[in-house]
Amino acid sequence: MAGSHRKSRPEPIAASLAGLTAQARDQIALAEQLRGALHPDLHDGFAGSDLDAGGTLTVFATAPEWAARLRFETANLKETAANAGWPVKQVRIRLALQGG
Repeated sequence: MAGSHRKSRPEPIAASLAGLTAQARDQIALAEQLRGALHPDLHDGFAGSDLDAGGTLTVFATAPEWAARLRFETANLKETAANAGWPVKQVRIRLALQGG
């Protein structure tokens, strides 16, 4: 069909923002759930978390020594996430990027 052009319609900005807002809320709720499952002595080392679509939970540590300690908690973190309804297949511990 010469001359016919199909125009795509972008998703309305409000719908895109609503989806991102919901995703951010979920990630915050997951991080709070995980922090709550950790012994209080480990809270300073926990910088946050991220769960990707494939089920990999990444837990961010504030420093290498905290990463080492948090690695001992991977089974606990996986179980906590699963019990709260987040399907986690694996847990990895990474250092949080430090700004500045």
